[in-house]
Amino acid sequence: MRVFSVLLALAAVVSPAVAQQPPAPPVDTIAVVALHLSDGSDLTGRIVAADDSSLTLLTFAGARVTVPRRAIVSWRPEAGRVTAKGLQHSDASSSRLFFAPTARTLEKGTGYFTDYYIVFPTVGVGVSDRVMVSGGVSIIPGTDQLVYAAAKIGVVQKPTAAVAVGAFWATVPNESDATLGMGYAVTTLGSEDHAITLLAGVPFTTQDLAPQPLFVAGGETRIGSGSKLMVEAWKLPEEDAVPVLFGVRAFGKRLSAGFGLVYVFPNSIEGWPFIPWGDFSITW
Repeated sequence: MRVFSVLLALAAVVSPAVAQQPPAPPVDTIAVVALHLSDGSDLTGRIVAADDSSLTLLTFAGARVTVPRRAIVSWRPEAGRVTAKGLQHSDASSSRLFFAPTARTLEKGTGYFTDYYIVFPTVGVGVSDRVMVSGGVSIIPGTDQLVYAAAKIGVVQKPTAAVAVGAFWATVPNESDATLGMGYAVTTLGSEDHAITLLAGVPFTTQDLAPQPLFVAGGETRIGSGSKLMVEAWKLPEEDAVPVLFGVRAFGKRLSAGFGLVYVFPNSIEGWPFIPWGDFSITW
């Protein structure tokens, strides 16, 4: 009985320490946070005041809500900005246009799963706020698969201007001469809502460097709280034809999907001249 009593006493002392409250979000009249409360509800807004026992949250409706600190189970920052209509989410796939990379990089610890045309899955992660890597393996039925990888380093990362360098590499393991890659430099000018991207690259194969560089010009403009128009044009080495990909991206907090058409200048396709494009992405 004495041992049992001692254990109960220890439990009474240790339990409060174990059940410590999570750190509360700091006061920040700009940043948006989401609070998960002990009653199962969620609140989203900006923390405008705090004391030892409570926080004051300003909701998008303009209401000030006092939340006891002990009621906060967890909280997380919300990516985006506050507008007259509420929180406008950021485009979590802003590190690329449809396919061409922008000069923006992922934040450390974030990542994505993207699939182009269903058969080209890709996973990317932010190694640091300026370094990201990605790669994948195709899943085309009845053929040897393509293995691909890429890396990008942000040299300049500012809200309205970014510069990065990177490389892309792809190979078919069973084909000794089916390896190609590209080193590139890319600049993105403008905000996440409206920007242009200019890229210059040097393609290479396992044999030698390509005799001509590669150029990409692209742009994006937000047309709604969760959508933007995008376009990108590719000038490939030793090719007179210029593929242009244009369309729309729809995005939310974690999901995005791109729908577009490819048109090749000059047009040499009989009948319907457009090639459909599709991709989707899940971010974390």
